[in-house]
Amino acid sequence: MRTARMNLRLAEEADDRIRRAAAVSGVSTSAFVERAASVAADTVLADRREFVLDSLDWDRFVAELDRPAEDLPELRRGRELRDRLIAP
Repeated sequence: MRTARMNLRLAEEADDRIRRAAAVSGVSTSAFVERAASVAADTVLADRREFVLDSLDWDRFVAELDRPAEDLPELRRGRELRDRLIAP
């Protein structure tokens, strides 16, 4: 069941174009906007949670994950400073 609401402002031209596209698609404007926005949201979020590698790139990726961490003095100093500032 649909219970959430969203309000937005848009240019009259965009509103007209969206309403015409919804009518041509045979769906309500709400359904059209919901579907289009959901597809766009899934695309944006997929870039941040999923990536596809071929087997060679996957092996390289796993090798980098398995590589021992480097000692980065700048990072170590930053961690020490953080620990001093946020000491319990």
